[in-house]
Amino acid sequence: MKTGSIMDMFEQGKVLKICAPMVRYSKLAFRSLVRKYNCDICFTPMIVATDFLRSVKARDSEFTTNERDRPLIVQFAAHDAQTLADAACVVAPFSDGVDLNCGCPQRCCLWGHKP
Repeated sequence: MKTGSIMDMFEQGKVLKICAPMVRYSKLAFRSLVRKYNCDICFTPMIVATDFLRSVKARDSEFTTNERDRPLIVQFAAHDAQTLADAACVVAPFSDGVDLNCGCPQRCCLWGHKP
């Protein structure tokens, strides 16, 4: 997807169908399903940026996509701007934007807590 095309979607005045990030559910298989029902933009589940950067296993587990999974927004949780920026650089070639999770009320989303 070329730069600016997501914003172009909003500016055309059409109603967009957006699949918001859902804990443990917004992975590739689910995104592929909702795209079959004409979802315009999908988000990944929240990814903890420090774990994502620290571990190849975490990257492979938490972030999967394919050429049909676009436009795609990757949601990160991060404690500092540099960590967020570094994680965003890793996913930039495979996504169309980055979202910062500024607080999730679910207990399983607390940083450092594993469900």
